[in-house]
Amino acid sequence: MTERDDPDVLANLRAPNAEHDGVFWHGGRRLMVLDADAASRANAENFADLTLPDRFVDQLLGRRSPVVSWRQVRSLWLSQLRVLGAEEPLRALTGRMASVLDGSLGRHVDFAWLAHEVAFRALLPVVVDGLSTVEQAWLTRDAIAKLTRLDAGPGGQTRRQRWEAVVAQVQTGRVVRREIRRRARGDRTRLDLTQPVVDRLLPALGPDRALEAVTTVLTAIAGPPGAAAGCLMYELAKRPEWAATLTEEFAAHPVEQLLRSGTRSAPTAHRFVKEVLRMWSAPLLMTRSARIPLTVRAHRLAVGQHYLVSPYLVNHDERHWSDPDTFDPDRWSAGAPHRTPGGHYHVPFGWAPTACIGAGLGSVQLVLLAYLLCTRFRLELRAPDAARVALSAVPRPLDFDGWVRPRHPVDTGTTDSCP
Repeated sequence: MTERDDPDVLANLRAPNAEHDGVFWHGGRRLMVLDADAASRANAENFADLTLPDRFVDQLLGRRSPVVSWRQVRSLWLSQLRVLGAEEPLRALTGRMASVLDGSLGRHVDFAWLAHEVAFRALLPVVVDGLSTVEQAWLTRDAIAKLTRLDAGPGGQTRRQRWEAVVAQVQTGRVVRREIRRRARGDRTRLDLTQPVVDRLLPALGPDRALEAVTTVLTAIAGPPGAAAGCLMYELAKRPEWAATLTEEFAAHPVEQLLRSGTRSAPTAHRFVKEVLRMWSAPLLMTRSARIPLTVRAHRLAVGQHYLVSPYLVNHDERHWSDPDTFDPDRWSAGAPHRTPGGHYHVPFGWAPTACIGAGLGSVQLVLLAYLLCTRFRLELRAPDAARVALSAVPRPLDFDGWVRPRHPVDTGTTDSCP
């Protein structure tokens, strides 16, 4: 669960200092676990044996369902993602991103929302492929409703928005459940994350838990990937010198090489993406519920009590990062004067055992998006000096709007030809 924009909570986002060691109570209700070591240990202990909840029908009848560990599900998905990271699936993913950008040409758009659309629509077939246009529309509408809820101001959502969100969520459940039944009957097989759930786990999971597994991933791709894509667009637009450098690198390598070798053929773009993910980690805060009694730095949590972790703050901790608030892709260079910390000090995708399974694919997707924005499209900002990033549920560029323009063959790697 992601913490809503809460100025009081955000005001307490500070690195460990003399008053506390990064673990302290906020308002007497929530334990703030803002130290990387403490957060890593708490997450590992709390989710060591995470299993899917019992089936709904079994809950009604007061009986236990067959135990299915999330570790089993994640293992199947990771194996499938290795296949989805091959050249042809990546080519298709790039094509879907380009299609969304093509559809926005000439229209005045909010680039932050466009980034969410680009990321979600490109990743949707990775989770569940083969849907009709109408079915895809319902899943996209559900994702937009979730984002609208996160982006709602102090007044929250309107009654109509809340009702539309409920309808979209119900329809998404129907679409995914129907697709699971099709796969179970053998009507079709697809290369996506739904297929191994049906092929390997459906008898133990049952339809309800299989539905929950798939919709969990759909929820995951509805937020952070788009936030990261929006911040990538922002940094490219605000830093023409870096955009020019990336354009030169992409021009030196055909797209086929990029699709075959992923980030290896574009090391500068890879460093740029890593810095975007460090600088603008999403979500800002994550609320966790204690599944077992926990002791975190002498602070005791009973089952059901909440603690908060912050990948964003960990990635800006001055104890481990040099000039953490400075955007500097060169910090990832082999010859950088200050070695970047690894492990649980760099957590743009969270901590094990619940770290994002799509970390590898997500990073490659951002490199491919940078490729598109430096070779086929350019962003024309309405008010370049007004654009900025605000920290709320996720880092979100504000006053970041304008037009997507096609890049002409005569464009070069100059600052005028890059986003």
